[in-house]
Amino acid sequence: MDGDHAAGRDVDTLRRILEQQRQGAAQRHEDLFLIGVGVPATAGVRRVAPHPRPRLREVRRIGHRRLAARRLAVKRLAFFPLQIGGLDDLEAHGTTIPSRLMARLSYPSAGEPRPAALPPESRTVGQLVAESIRVYGERFVRCLAIGIPAAVLTVAGTHVSRRLSLVLTPTLYGALLSASYVYASTIVLDRRPSRRRLATAWAAGWLAFVPAPFLLLGFILPALAWLAAVGLVVPVLVVEDLGVRAAFRRAWRLARADYVHALGSLATLAIVVLLTQGVLAFIIRGAANEALETAFALSSLVISPLVFIGASLLYVDQAARVE
Repeated sequence: MDGDHAAGRDVDTLRRILEQQRQGAAQRHEDLFLIGVGVPATAGVRRVAPHPRPRLREVRRIGHRRLAARRLAVKRLAFFPLQIGGLDDLEAHGTTIPSRLMARLSYPSAGEPRPAALPPESRTVGQLVAESIRVYGERFVRCLAIGIPAAVLTVAGTHVSRRLSLVLTPTLYGALLSASYVYASTIVLDRRPSRRRLATAWAAGWLAFVPAPFLLLGFILPALAWLAAVGLVVPVLVVEDLGVRAAFRRAWRLARADYVHALGSLATLAIVVLLTQGVLAFIIRGAANEALETAFALSSLVISPLVFIGASLLYVDQAARVE
């Protein structure tokens, strides 16, 4: 066989000495003998590894040092040859940057007060969401009732057809969601208006919600843009003593004070609520082995109040920007 070509698998490497073109080694054929041959590791017998059986063959080429034998002599499986590496002692380097000068993260302890929030006129979208969560946590029991209509609509929506849903959404669904918005405004803004004022705010919120379901057919953004423009009419009627027409004009004026902030806040609240509600629904379904409909109803009951709480706080931000 030639030194430039590998031998086949039928060559027995341990019984015979290979000859290259039937010439001796004296003619400077260095490839005749291999420098090192990796042998398969075997199970230790009295801590002394026996020689492998003479008919063990290598995987591909004879003399290829990086390949192991095909099988182990004990269980007919192949292990890679054992390689023992040594470790040298190294001198440790000194600190490149002194640890005293490195900036370290500091977190307030549990007893320290939280940092003061920005005033409403300069509050960002993220801080509005955080403030909504804080208000929800401080008044959890009262705010939990805000999500009851949303939970009812979640259950009812799975049992009606699409055509009937287009009829119920601007009518019955809008009336229930407007009631949640009015109740959230009274909790967040800490107002106790008369029943007549509450009924007026509920009717105005219902009227403002009527075009939203039809705008959702195109995309969710037009519906959010419409609600950002006129949706503040509910907290306006809860807080301010205005008529319905004057309240809509006041809501539009508040929206124009910083329309990007109003639209971004509603969009962020919608995204946070939808994602959190979906995750919580699947967690409830997996942990409690509940039906998917029940899981979504419970998650809607708990998570949906954030939208109405955030919309009520948005009135405070926009009013501060106008004034």
